[in-house]
Amino acid sequence: MKIMAILAIALLIPLAGMAQYDEPLTKEEKKALKKQEKEQFEKMLIANTSESIKARYFVLKADQLRGRGGDLINVNSTINFVAVEGEEAYVQMGSESGLGYNGVGGITVKGKITSFKVTQEGKHGTYNIVMNTLSSSGNLTIMMNVNVTGETASAVVSSTWGGRVEFNGYLAPLQGSKIHKGSETF
Repeated sequence: MKIMAILAIALLIPLAGMAQYDEPLTKEEKKALKKQEKEQFEKMLIANTSESIKARYFVLKADQLRGRGGDLINVNSTINFVAVEGEEAYVQMGSESGLGYNGVGGITVKGKITSFKVTQEGKHGTYNIVMNTLSSSGNLTIMMNVNVTGETASAVVSSTWGGRVEFNGYLAPLQGSKIHKGSETF
């Protein structure tokens, strides 16, 4: 019995010491911890955006589309996007009705990238991407502006036959992004 009591006391003493270290964080410590986590998350976004653009494997997932008339409409980002996959580019517009040429309520254009130019304003500035593609429907010119984290991105897609659409959303690495490609229209 004495051995059991001594063992119990020996086990409880370290637990009592550990309880002293579980003090709640102060308001300033919580604020500093939150700021540090935000900075780490932002650094990860900056690295992902930079690597995706360099590797040419990224997608601009559009939350909004603007046509030539200037009307701005909110759209589903899984079926409205501009994607770059190596030497190929995809431009897709769709609606959730599912009625359209591509099976997702719109059109899908796949083209071979003929020119691709990336410039960045300053060390941590906006990316400006200009690319030309050749598809069966003609040439497309895609001009993109992406902030350094990829959280704000826009693309203007112009065709040789006078069409123009602006995609507004965010940029993400192609791998792991949830997009649904419809059947190629052109």
